[in-house]
Amino acid sequence: MRYALTYRLKLLIMKKYFLFIFLLPAVLQAQEILTLENAVGTALEKSYDIKVAQMQQEASELQVFKGNAGMLPRVDLNANVGSAFNGVSQKLSNGSEINRFGTSLAPTSNVAMAWTLYDGKRMYATLDRLKGQGQLSQLQTRQMMENTVVNVMQAYYEVMRQKQTVAFLQTIIKYYEERLTITQQRWEFGKGSKLDYLQSKTELNTQNTQLVQAKNSLKNAKVTLNNLLVRPADQDFDVQEVVGIMFDPTTEQLKSQARAANKSLQALRKSTDISLITQREVAAAKLPRVTLNSSFGYSLSKTNAGLFLYNQNIGLNVGLGATWNIFNGEIVRRQIQTSKINTDILRKQEEDLWIQIESDLMRAYNQYQTDKELLKLEEENNEVAEENLKISLEKFKLGGSTILELNEAQRSLNTSLNRLTNARYNIKISELQIMRLSGELVK
Repeated sequence: MRYALTYRLKLLIMKKYFLFIFLLPAVLQAQEILTLENAVGTALEKSYDIKVAQMQQEASELQVFKGNAGMLPRVDLNANVGSAFNGVSQKLSNGSEINRFGTSLAPTSNVAMAWTLYDGKRMYATLDRLKGQGQLSQLQTRQMMENTVVNVMQAYYEVMRQKQTVAFLQTIIKYYEERLTITQQRWEFGKGSKLDYLQSKTELNTQNTQLVQAKNSLKNAKVTLNNLLVRPADQDFDVQEVVGIMFDPTTEQLKSQARAANKSLQALRKSTDISLITQREVAAAKLPRVTLNSSFGYSLSKTNAGLFLYNQNIGLNVGLGATWNIFNGEIVRRQIQTSKINTDILRKQEEDLWIQIESDLMRAYNQYQTDKELLKLEEENNEVAEENLKISLEKFKLGGSTILELNEAQRSLNTSLNRLTNARYNIKISELQIMRLSGELVK
């Protein structure tokens, strides 16, 4: 008895073991479920465009320091060694004469400092401009992130749409297969015409052709999304349905949010600020410039011919210098005028951009509201079309309707499902457009 129990136990363990080995490949090949959040996160992490934008931002921010604005002193170490070979011929007032061929050595070195103490506050304006350029680079990085998010979400929604298209075609095909079975049985038993059977087979083949094309479109949509996520093009995955209305603001909320957070508008405003700072930089050239100059040096001169055979100097020099340009051909005045014109251009561009954003926002909002109404109608139409097809199919089975009536009911459901799929896709795209224009997409 004990031996039998042990044998049964081993047999049960072996069965579970072989079952596990058999199912292991299926487990390992389980399809990845890619959520929208994971897709966006992966793209933001791996996108080459974003990485380049971030490196450009880092390079711009590295330029923001006081030394680059001229606010710190400049210190140079200078050194020089000179040597000469010459013939000396001298006749002095006391009657003595010197005639010889001599050599001389003259090494010099010094540490020199130049520090601008005042330049009409140009250096402060330069530092502000560098900071502004760093901030503009940050905004440009956010714009690149926003564009990436938009592209990823659009690609994700396209995969959703193609997946739904495949699903509704598979649903439709079941009805066509049932219709084919009914017409075939009627024809074989002599209760129906072969024409109905052939027509049903043709309609089924047409739907199967559309299904093959839809599956190919789904594969290509996945390739596009994989490309945006910097993944192998053939990596398979499944998407998670994104349903429901996530974003439903008023028009006033949208306008207020867009004025404050639209990335393109923010970037143009920052460019205007930088242009105003540039005016301050240019205008500073009309004011005097004061510098502090200092040097600590050593020099030596040695020769075996001449009046001084050995001369050595060590000393510290300190001095203030001031310059004030009085006239330079009106270059500064023209530069100031040009800078003001550039600022006015940017302000006009900002006003024009806001009008464009406001118009795009209102159109997107109107489309969004329309898409919501259409989605509701298409959901109702789909329920009616599906119920109508079921009733028509039952009547056809019982001989209470013709194949033309059934065919019309099938096409109505097909059209309804196609419109419903597009309505679900359109409302997500409209929502995405509103979020992008209002600056809600990337904060």
